[in-house]
Amino acid sequence: MRKMQEAQGLDQLIEAGSTGYLPLFYQEWIAESFADKNEVKRMSFSRAAETVHKIYRQIERHHSIEKKKTAIQALGNDERKDFVLSFMKMVEYRALDKLKELH
Repeated sequence: MRKMQEAQGLDQLIEAGSTGYLPLFYQEWIAESFADKNEVKRMSFSRAAETVHKIYRQIERHHSIEKKKTAIQALGNDERKDFVLSFMKMVEYRALDKLKELH
């Protein structure tokens, strides 16, 4: 049951991200995370999914977006950047998947 709740909450956030709504992140975090273009290109989907699930398990107990954001802020800088990049990779795959459905 817990895994199902995690999946639903995370799925909703990824879905929101695919429409451009990213409530978990400040704009500075996103810009900072994408500063190293090589890191963005190298990340695989499986690594991204693993990172997102690992960190989401740490923050899912917080019920509000603001508390989740605070928990993300408490992560180390590198871990937060990795989470942002990983989350965005999952959003990218969701958006591309939606495009395939349109054709």
